Amino acid sequence: MIGFPSSVALDPGTANTLLYVKGRGVAVSEPSLVTIRTSTREIVTVGEEAEAGLGRTPQKFQTARPIRGGTISDLDLFDGMLHRFLRKAHISGLLRRLKAAIAIPSSMTEVERLALVESIRKAGSTDVLLVEQVLAAARGAGLAIEESRGRMVVNIGAGVTDVAIISLGNTVCARSTRVAGDEMDSAIASHVRAVHQLLIGEPTAQRLKIMIGSATPHHAELSLRVKGRCAEKGVPREAVIRGHEVREALSAPLARIVHTIREVLEQAPPELSADLVDTGIVLTGGSALLRNLDRLITLDCGLPVKAAPDPMSCVILGLAYQLDHLCLADWRRFSAAS
Repeated sequence: MIGFPSSVALDPGTANTLLYVKGRGVAVSEPSLVTIRTSTREIVTVGEEAEAGLGRTPQKFQTARPIRGGTISDLDLFDGMLHRFLRKAHISGLLRRLKAAIAIPSSMTEVERLALVESIRKAGSTDVLLVEQVLAAARGAGLAIEESRGRMVVNIGAGVTDVAIISLGNTVCARSTRVAGDEMDSAIASHVRAVHQLLIGEPTAQRLKIMIGSATPHHAELSLRVKGRCAEKGVPREAVIRGHEVREALSAPLARIVHTIREVLEQAPPELSADLVDTGIVLTGGSALLRNLDRLITLDCGLPVKAAPDPMSCVILGLAYQLDHLCLADWRRFSAAS
């Protein structure tokens, strides 16, 4: 158990939720999923347990995502999931005074922010600090964002892609698009249905993306045998999916992400644009791991691009840094403002 009061950092992502506890490190890293009883909406399992039943639950149960597109889509389910994650981290949120730093997409509306703050406060937090995901990701990637030199970060999660140019610790220009990892998975599933008349679930589409997907032609053409349901006959069937098919399916969502990057570049002040020739673009978020994504962006934008060393953990690492370096005045100032 941790001492009183507790300080936590939370990255509530569309695909995964990470919880950092000050002094202990990342205590929870689990899928943002819940299994509910269909008749009562009672939460039965969360996180990894819920993921194990994804697409396999009986009719009386349903697997649901409390977070979609980077924002809370079901407040009650999010509250229940958060309470269970806090218990897994051995934090009794209702009994302890929590200080919480939360990562949010820059596109989140004021109403959505208020809903998130209310949910965190229900869990026992009296002090809440909201931090833009892209700023947290930049710090977690090890970028010196306090310098006057321009840095560009593209944080590609499951539900949202945040693009920003940062200088002096703040975003100078930014854009968001709700095209990210989930949209890629949907595009792959649609392609497999259209070309192979095979219905596959979200986990299978994601496996195709991870194992054989790429943004540009790969030196070794990969393939993967997958199983699903025949769209015509309704019986189980399998098919071999090739890497070029997955690449074709990914072309539309990737084009929209690249378009968003170019929009931000067009907004950049000339001096910061000049900096980017040297500092380039840093990719963070789970979808930054897609093969040759850096090459695709370089070919389109003409800038050096690299993925962060641990792109999936950048946001929570940046939040942890922020949490460890905040003074009491920072919390009080935010709490008064909110």
